[in-house]
Amino acid sequence: MPGEILSLKEMLTLSREGNPDMEEARARILEADALFREAGSGFWPVFGVSLAWTQGDAPSSYLFKTIDQRRLPQDVNFNDPGSFHNAEAVLWGRMQLYDGGRTGIFRQMADMGRKEAALGLEHRGNRLGAAVIQTFFHVKAAEEFLGIAEESIAAVSRQLEVMEVQYRGGGVLKSDLLSLEVRLAEVMEEKVRSENRLKMASSALSGLLGFCPGQGIRPGRADLVLPDMPLEGDAAMALALEHRADLKAMKISMQRYRKAVDAEGRRMLPGVTLQGRYWHDDPDAAFDKNRENWEVSLKASWEIFDGFSRKAGKEGALARKAGEEARARKLILVVRQEVEEGLSAVSGAKARHRVAQRAVALAGESLDLVRRQYEGGAVDVTRYLQAELDYNRARVRRTAAFYDQEGARADLARALGLLAGEV
Repeated sequence: MPGEILSLKEMLTLSREGNPDMEEARARILEADALFREAGSGFWPVFGVSLAWTQGDAPSSYLFKTIDQRRLPQDVNFNDPGSFHNAEAVLWGRMQLYDGGRTGIFRQMADMGRKEAALGLEHRGNRLGAAVIQTFFHVKAAEEFLGIAEESIAAVSRQLEVMEVQYRGGGVLKSDLLSLEVRLAEVMEEKVRSENRLKMASSALSGLLGFCPGQGIRPGRADLVLPDMPLEGDAAMALALEHRADLKAMKISMQRYRKAVDAEGRRMLPGVTLQGRYWHDDPDAAFDKNRENWEVSLKASWEIFDGFSRKAGKEGALARKAGEEARARKLILVVRQEVEEGLSAVSGAKARHRVAQRAVALAGESLDLVRRQYEGGAVDVTRYLQAELDYNRARVRRTAAFYDQEGARADLARALGLLAGEV
């Protein structure tokens, strides 16, 4: 890909695949999926196996292990039964039957986390799309600035060649020749600045696509048509509320924090657990079926006092919920400000572009007139140079205004959340 000429749509596709921010967002989705599966594990039973070899002379252990072996001697001395050894194989299981509904709530919260992660990818795609479009147009503008500078150098150089001939023939003054040489130096300086702007913009574009700067990514056709957007505040804000992924994620986040408060409140409810064990105790590790043992228990527990941990946990959940509500209000204000600024920027850029187009037409007419007067000897070189400078500056302003207009439209589309599908 590096070194190729790519259209805007191709660059948007590449940014989706190679931009590190998008890769990070996709990793967060995978993480959220794993957390969802982990949260659902509480609905399933847990099984395990254990093996143990024990040897000793502790009376209590001797009695319990020997009884499980079905080998307790009738004349055992309970105070000094002697030594023992035992091989034990255990299959155990456990299942939480009831925990106040907290496992279900945690699973719901994890599912909300998955949806938030997916919306996070969408939100990053929306922002990345705007950045790629704007930087694409920055590069295009820099290329046109460079082209204008090169055309100006060629035009001034031709006039300088003519004037040098006239100067050698005594037809013009030395001061006129020097003025033209100064103008040539100015446009050559402008070319250097344009080359530098182009290099910096190209490096930024490469970075957005996931390439190392300086790999020569060049923009081709601007083949993306931005959707029609309202230019009135309330309609634009309604569109943003409908499409902005960060607003959707915030709504889900609020629900998740409310669930967290509910989960903390359920910590005071009892828990019910079903447990079972099946095991063999055999000193010869033969695991004879005659020495098998099993037990099943149903355990209900209720924590009456926990040192005010539940109270503190619920207060903390309520505080986090209040903080999230404040963040939601702030986000609404930020989005409204972005929408208003985007509308204003688009309106201003369109107006500047119309004025700049008119200025180029007028400056072009003026330059043609002054050039004919200069060639006919009616005006001096200073007037010609000023007309040529005015024309080039008008072209630069028109180019800047056009790409500013396109960049402003891309930023408004980002503020409305309309670019996520493009990246």
